[in-house]
Amino acid sequence: MSSVPERYWAVPADDLARDLGSTAAGLSSDAAAAALPATRARALESRRRASAARLLARQFTSPIILILIAATVISGVLGDVTDAVIILVIVLLSGMLDFAQERGASGAMEKLLATVRLTASVRRDGAVVEVPFDEVVPGDVIGLSGGDVVPADAVVLETHDLELDQSSLTGETFPAAKSAGTSAPDAPLADRDNVVYLGTHVASGSGTALVVKTGRDTQFGDVAMALHEKPRPTGFERGMTRFGLLLARVMVVLVVVIFVLNLVLQRPFIDSALFSLSLAVGLTPQLLPAIVGISLSRGAREIAKHRVIVKRLNAIEDFGAMSVLCTDKTGTMTQGSIRLHAALAIDGTPDAALLRPAGLNATLQQGLRNPLDTAIAQAVAGLDLGGARLVDEVPYDFDRKCLSVLVDEPGDAGARRATLITKGAVDPVLAVCTHARRPDGTVAPISDVRAEVESVVDAQSAQGMRVLALATRDMPAERDARGEDAVGVADEQDETLEGLLVFADPVKADAASTIADFAAAGVSVRMITGDARPAAVHTAALLGLDTAGMLTGAQIDALDDAALGRAAADAEVFCETSPRHKERIVRAISASGATVGYVGDGINDAPALRAADVGISVRGAADVAADAASLVMLENDLGALLDGMRQGRRTFANTMKYIFMTTSANFGNMISMAIASVTLPFLPLLASQILLINLLTDLPATAIAADRVDPDQIARPQQWDMRLIRDYMIVFGLVSSAFDLLTFAVLRFGFGAGEHEFQTAWFLGSILTEVLVLFVLRTRGPAWRSRPAGVLEWLSAAVIAVTFVLVLTPIGALVHLVPLSTELIVLIVAIAVLYCLATEATKVVFWRRVSRSRGSAPTAPRARRAADAPASR
Repeated sequence: MSSVPERYWAVPADDLARDLGSTAAGLSSDAAAAALPATRARALESRRRASAARLLARQFTSPIILILIAATVISGVLGDVTDAVIILVIVLLSGMLDFAQERGASGAMEKLLATVRLTASVRRDGAVVEVPFDEVVPGDVIGLSGGDVVPADAVVLETHDLELDQSSLTGETFPAAKSAGTSAPDAPLADRDNVVYLGTHVASGSGTALVVKTGRDTQFGDVAMALHEKPRPTGFERGMTRFGLLLARVMVVLVVVIFVLNLVLQRPFIDSALFSLSLAVGLTPQLLPAIVGISLSRGAREIAKHRVIVKRLNAIEDFGAMSVLCTDKTGTMTQGSIRLHAALAIDGTPDAALLRPAGLNATLQQGLRNPLDTAIAQAVAGLDLGGARLVDEVPYDFDRKCLSVLVDEPGDAGARRATLITKGAVDPVLAVCTHARRPDGTVAPISDVRAEVESVVDAQSAQGMRVLALATRDMPAERDARGEDAVGVADEQDETLEGLLVFADPVKADAASTIADFAAAGVSVRMITGDARPAAVHTAALLGLDTAGMLTGAQIDALDDAALGRAAADAEVFCETSPRHKERIVRAISASGATVGYVGDGINDAPALRAADVGISVRGAADVAADAASLVMLENDLGALLDGMRQGRRTFANTMKYIFMTTSANFGNMISMAIASVTLPFLPLLASQILLINLLTDLPATAIAADRVDPDQIARPQQWDMRLIRDYMIVFGLVSSAFDLLTFAVLRFGFGAGEHEFQTAWFLGSILTEVLVLFVLRTRGPAWRSRPAGVLEWLSAAVIAVTFVLVLTPIGALVHLVPLSTELIVLIVAIAVLYCLATEATKVVFWRRVSRSRGSAPTAPRARRAADAPASR
């Protein structure tokens, strides 16, 4: 397979196919398999799973770890080989623990994501098959239709009114029309009309294209590689960044101060450096990436049990923090089984004759098939539509809000006639009509009957029905021979309104109660629909949503972003909306400080899905919607989403447990070490002992990811609060330091402990207090009323047992520990118990003050209980 010319868009498609060893029928399976290894080698980083070696190396790239390793190696070279080896082994074990957890989490997620990954329609061996995006290779012939995400850069072979949204790549506001042929060699990106690009999506129409570039060789790949582009960070990621900056500031100040003080006291330079760096490692929650990885992967598996697949792990935390959920009503709040309820003449009387043109429009169109078309096709399944064939069509788009097909069908006396059939939203269709057909077959000016038609539409909408209008126009027969340009948007004029199509999609029986459950959990549900105002009001009443502040698309257009933000804060229903409106609504609510989730499954939902903090699509959604989402519901069920959200809150709560407990304990240890290091004639702990404490106490912490969570911690949305973390770290860190200093005084002045005895006793006390206090701090209520996970209990017991082995046997000599007397051990245990009791008392006061400072938790705006809503019909 030869290389593709650099300016391939200027080369005829047949020549490119020949260079790639392909034809219009595509590649053979064998040829595609042969090209796959080279293609995967050039895949974008985001599409490739990190290798085991790369993942392992990542565990040792922290600047602190690298400096510690360098200092340890220098210490070994200068003669202290045993300690250097022990420190390096401990660092290695910590890194291996992180690696094992992250590798396991990554593998679990790969299996979950495989169930919802995007596929492309590809011609192989002359047949159309679906293959994953990462198996598309140069030379493949791909099929494109409405909503598809383009899997590679490709040249167009044939089109049918194909238009692509290239805004993510070119910044163009409007979709770009595509056609077969060549472009000028010097044509800029946006003017290459014969090329479709990876990551863009089909706005309307259909076509086929020959793949020429994949992965890093594509235009998108060039941009991503040049900018190292990353997805928009989630709220959790932004919180982690702020947390890291907080730790860095505290760590730098304390480490520098301790290092300088030790040098002033004329301690050995290498020992002082190792001691200071070890304290820095001790303050840093080294296992945080592993804890987060375990929590998120476990959370993803638990959420998957509720039929929700997590595509982006960090979105779980935002899922739990979600305070506003925006959703369309179709399928989510309604049963999703749309059916054609009635075909009506313009006066509202039944008109069976309307079914034939409606059936021709729905079944012959080649673009994006929506549920309304499916409902029509089911309704006309027994109707004879024979003798008609599609000549051309004007695909549906979200600006025109209608679809037209040009049909060649039998006319009078055996002649053929060409008819343009237009179906769409009522107002746009009325706008292209000059006349309307009455039930008796006569034709009247549209102006004479418009009020009557609108009255029928309002009456149906008030019952929650969706109404479309249908119009026709006789076209000149010679249009039949004009090929793909037979009709266009300009032909949608001078039409005759034939009647109205009425669709029913009943509200789910449990929808109102589910919305009330979301409200009770602190989440306000907002309905965003394209339905007319009367239909939206009817549905909202059944769901228990307040329509007092309802906004229409026209009202949204009249507001700037700031005004929309104020209006959207209290609005629970938005109607007559377009994709642009949906995106603006989501951004406006998000700008107010809310964490916004958005549920959508269509092309028109993609902008809002990207704008939301948590984009949620449904299995079977348009490719562009699925690609934009962070979570995918396998069933369109708000109840499952609610259960998944609660699991997201559990995940966040357990992550915060680790952060609260570890940072407060480590901060306290740093303060204690700082004081001890300048008042003792020797170092209070050696570097190897500090690192071993860090390793042993991190082991029970790995079980925090699987710990039970108190109900009150998942009752409301939770978010990062850096002030709370800082206050928690200081308050509980100082309590820890107070008992460290008590231990210090008892050892020095009560027992006259020497260097090794002091270090051993402090080693024992540090591990006992840090492990035991886990059971106090893991819950905000009384520790004895909240049962921890069994694995946490077993790991804690194991760590305590290992610690006693180290201080009671010669094994401890490896890290310069010495056996302790029974009296001293009992005293250390007693101090640890007293510390836990003091922490329990401090905890009660601390959380009581936090609750008072925050006041009562806010409730979802005006969401009424299911009991207050009318029963669903």
